[in-house]
Amino acid sequence: MGDSGAGNDDAQGPGDGGTGSSDGAADGSSAGEGASEGASEGASEGATEGATEGTTGDANEVPPMGGADLLPWLEAANYADWAAESGVHASAGPHGGGVRTFLNASLFASLAGGVDTHEVGAAVVKELYDGESLTGWAVMVKVTAAPDGDSWYWYEIIGASIYADDVGEALCVGCHTTGADFVRTPFPLQ
Repeated sequence: MGDSGAGNDDAQGPGDGGTGSSDGAADGSSAGEGASEGASEGASEGATEGATEGTTGDANEVPPMGGADLLPWLEAANYADWAAESGVHASAGPHGGGVRTFLNASLFASLAGGVDTHEVGAAVVKELYDGESLTGWAVMVKVTAAPDGDSWYWYEIIGASIYADDVGEALCVGCHTTGADFVRTPFPLQ
């Protein structure tokens, strides 16, 4: 999922009011009422609370797992207030086209701390673009403490085609083995 690429120095941290370009962001469904400045502090505490319950869009939220629940959550841009790359850039990996990556507070704190293994509840959402059109998403959610590809839930959809929707998805794990606990997103965010 994590692709490196050129970016600006104005990437946003958790609670900075990042704005996603995805459908549904303008309808208020991605409201960041629960996001706060300094959300990365204590991000590991409670990062998994409400893992499949709320869709508040707060910086600590963990996306639901399983395409049936996850796709509406993504379409509503409930991740829009997470730490984000400053804009869409060319993908340096297999996702093709343009990408923009969002990190929940748990993963942001983990990457900032330079830890070797991310905590359960760490999550990343990558928006996938064809030109200026949002065409899909790739998602990772840490589900167990083990430092391997089977400790992540993987999801990728482009248009109506689902390429991944499972824990330990071989297609994703193969490309992500070079990442820090399988996260390839360059940090600090660009």
